[in-house]
Parts: sequence; C-alpha cells; structure tokens
Amino acid sequence: GVDNLGNGIWRINEFYLVNAFVLEGSERSVIIDTGCGLGDIRKVAESVTQKPLSVLLTHMHPDHIGGIYHFRDCAVYAHGGDRGERIFGMENNNAFRRMYVESRGSVLCPDIYMSLFSLIPEKEPDPAFSFTAIGDGYELDLGGRRLRAIFTPGHTDGSLSFLDSQSGILFSGDTVNCSIILQRQENNGTALIEKYGKTLSRLWSMNADFSSLAIGHGGPLLDKSIIADYLAMTEGLLSGSMSGSY
Repeated sequence: GVDNLGNGIWRINEFYLVNAFVLEGSERSVIIDTGCGLGDIRKVAESVTQKPLSVLLTHMHPDHIGGIYHFRDCAVYAHGGDRGERIFGMENNNAFRRMYVESRGSVLCPDIYMSLFSLIPEKEPDPAFSFTAIGDGYELDLGGRRLRAIFTPGHTDGSLSFLDSQSGILFSGDTVNCSIILQRQENNGTALIEKYGKTLSRLWSMNADFSSLAIGHGGPLLDKSIIADYLAMTEGLLSGSMSGSY
C-alpha cells in the first residue's frame, strides 16, 4: 500500500513487511530502499511521482535491496561498507523472499499471506547491481530539496540515514526502529553496542535538525525521542545497570 505523508513524501508499505519511501523534488525524485522484491515496487513509485528516479539505500540487507532489479537504469547510492551483506546468513534471492514471507507474512498480514507467494519472482532476479559509493555528508539534490547522508553504523557496518531538512524527517532505515537493531554477538560481546552507542549519541546531538524518524519496518513515523530511549539502553547495557535477554 501507499501512504501520502505530505510534503512530497510517500511511504510504500510492502505488505507490512518493510517500508520504502519516495521523496519528490522539483527536478527529480528518489526512492529510499526497495523492499524485498515482491511485485513491482518501481511501478508503485511511478504511480506517485512522474519525476526521474534515483535510489538511496539505507543498508544492504536483502529486505531493503530486494527490489533493486527494477531500477537497473537508475543511479543508485549506498555506502560501500555493506557490500555482500547478509541477514540470518541469507543473501538477496528468492530463498530469502520465501523465508521472509513465511516467517513474517503469516504474522503481519494473515489475510493476504498466501497470496504473497505468487509475488515472488518466477525467474530468479540477478542480485548484482552497481552503485555509487557515498559517505557521511553526501548530499543528493532533487531540486529545491536536498537529502544529506549521515553515516550511522551499528545495524550494519555501512548503514546510512538520510536527513530531509525540508520536512524535518530523518530516514533512519533500521538504524533506529521498532524491531531488532543489532545482530547478536558471540559470547555476548559489547563492541557492537559501543559502536551503536556512538551512532545514537551523534544522532541525538543533531536532534534539533529533525522532529521525527521514518523507519524501515512498521511506523511509518516515530517521534525522535526514541533515539534517547535507545541511547539510555545502550549506556545501561554497557555500564551493567541494565541486563538484557534475547
């Protein structure tokens, strides 16, 4: 489904499994993330904007790059640190799409769950794609609207968030979300929590620049105060004042 968030922004909700966002400027548009690859997300994007499309990727987990095969002729921008990224040991392919539908579709959209299997591509899409590697501070000009990349490692080594100052929204992907943020570490190691804590601390220091977050799953919008909540949790886990169980 598509939700018009106003101010030239739309959320494409891929059957409650994952979000993509379309933003329109005066000259061109961008889609942030491309879903799992169920059906034709480009056709949906082009139903809300007629401007030429580019692609920004928050990270390269297969539930966010699964539809990239629809955008072969578009400029794609991502952080190089996520090259070859997997999730649960799985790559961007139909086996992943089936697992995602089976494990999440039955819970998140039980009414249409069985029909989702028919949207998995019949022919395995080539997972390879080329992209322009971008980093912290990169700005994409859409014409009267600029999106700024913020390097936000933690969920993955190459995670990026994108700040749209025009709307005051930070597109955080899975960096700040309502679901699993960090992959479990061997022997309950804390190095990743420390890295993520630095990301959260930086984002919170910038919070005057945005009022809400557009997130990768659920939502679509969250109040920015959730960053402070996660920051308090990471600090508690590192200091030992909090303990967690998976």
